[in-house]
Amino acid sequence: MRTDTTVRDVMHREFLGVSESDPLADAAELLVEEGTDCLIVLRGGESVGRLGCRDALGALLDVGVVATEGAGDGPKDEGGPTVGSVMGPPLPTVTPDDALAVVEERLVAEGVDRVVAVDDGQAVGVVTASDALAAGAPRTGDGARESIADEARVAESRRSDGPVMGIDGGADPTVGASSTDASGSATQGVCENCGALAPDLVTANGQAVCPDCRDV
Repeated sequence: MRTDTTVRDVMHREFLGVSESDPLADAAELLVEEGTDCLIVLRGGESVGRLGCRDALGALLDVGVVATEGAGDGPKDEGGPTVGSVMGPPLPTVTPDDALAVVEERLVAEGVDRVVAVDDGQAVGVVTASDALAAGAPRTGDGARESIADEARVAESRRSDGPVMGIDGGADPTVGASSTDASGSATQGVCENCGALAPDLVTANGQAVCPDCRDV
């Protein structure tokens, strides 16, 4: 397998974006229609925020804008909330030439499931946690690859998991992989029970799980 894979090799060049001035109701419709849970908020080509489905739904419920069946036939409320009024902070960024190890570090450090690839200040793509793991991102801080046996085990866990939705509305493979250090102890990866990306997976009942799932 290649050891020089970069962000450019795996990023989604087509992704869903909205502007700060877009009506929140329209953005919520886009979330539903495309089957995704996050939109990138753009100012020109610059990533300035993110809109999650929970944030959008919560804001619409607060102002009573959630449409009932058939309500879409009438005129839209132009005075309703906008994307900019409820958006969250921008997602972490990487450059297209960064190694996938950089992506994983951002995902774990920021507690997010995707990053935005930025070139010359412009958003040019998105990489999800599933993208990084499926491409064989390194699991250690110095960028070293795990053994071939470990990679085979990771590939098997990928085949057994179901799909999750990516930022572009397509299905990304959920990866139930974990990594180990030189002593064989679990380090960081994706929990095989809940799917969360965690820095300290441990083995329990034959699975690599996060501390929360281990205590259940």
